[in-house]
Amino acid sequence: MHHQLEAVDDDGGRSQQLPAFRPGNFHRRACSPACSSLHTVLRDSLLASIVAPKWTAAHRSNSRSSLCLAPVARTPPPASYRRAFHTTSPLASQSPSPRITYRVAASSSGKGRRFHPAKNSYDFNPDLHPAIGVATDTQDPALRRKRRPDSGEDAFFVSRVGNGDSGAIAFAVADGVGGWAESRVDPADFSHALCSYMAQSALAWDAPAEQLRSKHLLQVGYDQVVADNSVPAGGSTASVGVGLEDGRIELANLGDSGSVLLRLAAVHHYSVPQTHGFNTPYQLSIIPPRMRAQASVFGGAFLEDFPRDAAVTNLQMQHGDVLVLATDGVFDNLNNQDILKLVSSRMVLMGAWTSTEEAGVQPSADLQQLTSPNGLAPLLPTSPASSSPSSPSSTSSTSSSDSTASSTKTASPNPRDQVYTLQSLIAATIAGEAKLASTDMRRDGPFAKEAQRYYPGDWYRGGKVDDISVVVIIAVEEGYSGFSTPSSK
Repeated sequence: MHHQLEAVDDDGGRSQQLPAFRPGNFHRRACSPACSSLHTVLRDSLLASIVAPKWTAAHRSNSRSSLCLAPVARTPPPASYRRAFHTTSPLASQSPSPRITYRVAASSSGKGRRFHPAKNSYDFNPDLHPAIGVATDTQDPALRRKRRPDSGEDAFFVSRVGNGDSGAIAFAVADGVGGWAESRVDPADFSHALCSYMAQSALAWDAPAEQLRSKHLLQVGYDQVVADNSVPAGGSTASVGVGLEDGRIELANLGDSGSVLLRLAAVHHYSVPQTHGFNTPYQLSIIPPRMRAQASVFGGAFLEDFPRDAAVTNLQMQHGDVLVLATDGVFDNLNNQDILKLVSSRMVLMGAWTSTEEAGVQPSADLQQLTSPNGLAPLLPTSPASSSPSSPSSTSSTSSSDSTASSTKTASPNPRDQVYTLQSLIAATIAGEAKLASTDMRRDGPFAKEAQRYYPGDWYRGGKVDDISVVVIIAVEEGYSGFSTPSSK
């Protein structure tokens, strides 16, 4: 949940104000770019067993997560804060690159709901489904609401670009502003509608895929949400991306949802959150006319950002790269080093990354097999059909790394989607670890540390319970013939 601005009672009276936010932006997810060596990363995580508990998260309320509207003067952030961070040449650059296939999976969990690693994980297979995370075959709001994944006020999607065989994909995560619930507005309607319209626009794209820009896709989705009468009000952050078959990816990030790119056991790139103040991210919004009229009478302004405010980043994916997009339910509880350890442990344990004294860490030639449908089946200790969420092998464990890894052994409700891939394992691992960290009162996450900095008298401890959504993208180079794992020889 996030702050919004000024709430005025229906009778015209001003609602009670929370303490004013301290000015200035902050970097909630800062982490040192210098990452641990592979051996250090694996020391505590490689020996973890692969067993998944089935548990229920306790709900922890946050006193500053409600919709609080108070007159706030909008001041533009420093230019350096809104400048896009480029790790490679822009998307429009022309350079010969090998063909890259994107292997994608998502995992999510609503706040206060039980997390099942397999049930709450979704593999993207364009041969079976044009998109995941959204219903693209209907415009009925009730039917779209019924088909939502278990992500609460968060939303996500992954889809093809156009109907051809370009190999391009579009993807996004969005986090509905929970404060709108105090105005009797379902915060999930905005974020889910935004992802639905972006997915439909990407599928209907009839121009060359390289002409689709992430910020344009965000703008089209936002315009359609504004025109949708079933979404009268609300707000959402968003992190949107478009990936081309040559490995170029363009990301547009608005708010505190974001991304981190991992390459060969190191953090290669991470996005910087855009905020107006503590727990107040940039957000797309729909402000009802009644609220605007009240604001004009009593003064003040609403938080209302636009797609043009999104920061754009251009990346060049390489074989073995892992790109993680997530909402603040992940980044408020896990920092980049935590995510690096989780991903590195799974990549090495499954043989996707290998290490030699001569070449150091390198991607494996087995990566294509590991990321294919049922690619992890040969590595499973038991038959997937022989275990279930209630089986003895699913007993509780204090390690979320153990819990999420057993997603490969839990039956999926839809046999057609019952696939065991490296990307779904990583997505479930990150979501499961964030879920456990959010309810751990002894472990201060990034949100708790920022709260302690902004409010030293209000000693906030532990994690932050929130909705969680994760999208994991693994780049696989076609015809790659590099290092092979010993088991494959």
